[in-house]
Amino acid sequence: MKTLIETPLFNFFASYLNGSEPVEGELPAAYDHFVTSLAELSQDGELTGQLRRLNYTKIELAFIQQTCNGMTETHRHVLYDVFLSKTLALLDAEVEMIKEMLRYGGVPAGFKAETVSGSGKRPAVTLTWNGTDSDLIELVAALMAAGAIGTAEGRVLKVVDVIRIFEEVFHLKINALYTKRGKVFDRCTDTTPFIDSLRKSYNRMLDERLA
Repeated sequence: MKTLIETPLFNFFASYLNGSEPVEGELPAAYDHFVTSLAELSQDGELTGQLRRLNYTKIELAFIQQTCNGMTETHRHVLYDVFLSKTLALLDAEVEMIKEMLRYGGVPAGFKAETVSGSGKRPAVTLTWNGTDSDLIELVAALMAAGAIGTAEGRVLKVVDVIRIFEEVFHLKINALYTKRGKVFDRCTDTTPFIDSLRKSYNRMLDERLA
């Protein structure tokens, strides 16, 4: 819980609060160290725990700022006040991002989803989608209909939600998504051409393996 307040930056803030001699020249490096610690904290997959630590840190920092605001002008140092405000703003932004992730099933709105391997590293390849936009919509809709895709949080997903994630994975953007989705769903004949082609391709692969 105390991870972020046990950093050089917080030590400097505490010293400032206690009236110690300022070390303004070391504040930028301490701030950078705090940013790095915050980034490492965000790699912890447990979002609720992250949010608790961030809020705890915010409360501690807000108390320091409130106390500093009551100091006489002769004891105030502008640079310390600036870094206090910057750190609080950084924490506010991080809290909002975590809330977005909790609201949208672990992926913050507007952020790219990164595919990682079991070791936690990015894969050495970049995936691309070689089918059409309609093919992807048809595939996602079928996976959703079969219940093959869900969320760990139990959030109810829509087809469009999953398509947006697939867009990030395959580094593409489907323009006029809702119009194209409507056309796929409104097919009267040959309703699943892409899925039918997948079945044929899969069976052909099996035949070739057995040949």
